Amino acid sequence: MGLIEAILLGIQFKRLQKPLVFFSMLIGFILFSIFGLSIVWAVVSGLVTTEKEITLQLLGASAGLAAFALLFFGLAWVCGYFIKRCFQ
Repeated sequence: MGLIEAILLGIQFKRLQKPLVFFSMLIGFILFSIFGLSIVWAVVSGLVTTEKEITLQLLGASAGLAAFALLFFGLAWVCGYFIKRCFQ
């Protein structure tokens, strides 16, 4: 069962075994995805609109923010995993 199918079945309460876990993980999945995408958007817009030359310090800060975004994407992946496990 894929993630989208699990979300659609969970919203309809079909074969849902753990509704509290499902809805808390769904909220976490949505929020962590939004946080990760907003960090990536901030890094890209910061690199594109910079008027200075791109230095090693700017690239290091951008890499740190990208790693922080990967943390949020990893948390969203864990939430998606638990969403798929909430069914019989």
